[in-house]
Amino acid sequence: MSSPAFWGWTGAEDALRGNIPGEFIPARVRVAHSSSWLVMVPGQDREVQVKLAGSFLHHGSDPGEAPLPRTGDWVLLSPSGEVIHRLLPRRTALIRQEAGRARRPQVLAANVDRAFLVFGLDGERSFSPGLLERLLTITAGAGVRPVVILNKVDLAAPGKRERIVGQVQAHYPDLPLYITSALPGGKCCGEGLEEVRRLVPAGTTACFLGRSGAGKSSLITALFGEGSPEGERIRRGSVRSRDARGRHTTSAATLWMLPPGFGCDEGGMVIDTPGLREVQLWGDRDVLRDSFADIEDLAGGCRFRDCRHQGEPGCAVQGALARGDLPLQRFEHYLEYRQELLGAAGARGSRVRGG
Repeated sequence: MSSPAFWGWTGAEDALRGNIPGEFIPARVRVAHSSSWLVMVPGQDREVQVKLAGSFLHHGSDPGEAPLPRTGDWVLLSPSGEVIHRLLPRRTALIRQEAGRARRPQVLAANVDRAFLVFGLDGERSFSPGLLERLLTITAGAGVRPVVILNKVDLAAPGKRERIVGQVQAHYPDLPLYITSALPGGKCCGEGLEEVRRLVPAGTTACFLGRSGAGKSSLITALFGEGSPEGERIRRGSVRSRDARGRHTTSAATLWMLPPGFGCDEGGMVIDTPGLREVQLWGDRDVLRDSFADIEDLAGGCRFRDCRHQGEPGCAVQGALARGDLPLQRFEHYLEYRQELLGAAGARGSRVRGG
């Protein structure tokens, strides 16, 4: 039978053992539905559909800003194994602002070690600098290591691959980047899969993020290997050739255990997520230090420590713009995201005060 460590139980969770009543059963959330949760119980190697205990929200588990269990969370089940009593503190959480008018956080996945940011190289689903900036801001806020995956290289127009790689490396020279293809029978079939698979060793969890149609589910299916039963369970979204729109079928984030393969003796875990139509930011503005390190470095040369880079004298950022060293669009995105994060901070403060 598999141990909790096999399912991602780390030293952080182990340190909590002294505070966990002996009769409670640790389990990891595989899928979070609106009113029920599918969890894996390590040591028993069984999946079970559970609900929340009536007293769940009254326990001081880890309510934070998003108290309900999400995919990747560790929870404590009742001795009967039928209800969730507590949510263990999250090591990491990929959080965006929930779509719509209400300003509140939405956890995309929890307890993730690495995030694969997937972009399709075909048609309209190609690389977006703005989406990459937003996803990098989310991973920075979570403390999760990001990796860029440019998928569907089979379908890339001539020169597109090189152009997009250049765009990424111009601002993020140290960001890991992989070119992949999971199209069966394609001329590039299997490209990059072994490299990506090695980034998910046993006991670790990677989350796939990207727009619908980028090929996240197809990549995960390919990582399972041709003909595997688990791979067949992952529904793929097809892409209409006339407009390259993916009809994504992933309706809820789902955690999968990868089998051995691609030179790895044991599998880690991957989380497949629904396609992201919008990514509004939630967190502290300090996370921009990672996703906009070039601008933050320039800001260190400003005359005033509280410079907003919007007309103050001696602004090093404005100087870089004037010289053409900093693209105007990137700076405009920086201001937009900074304002968005300030708005999210205000919303968080209001929620804490009960307003």
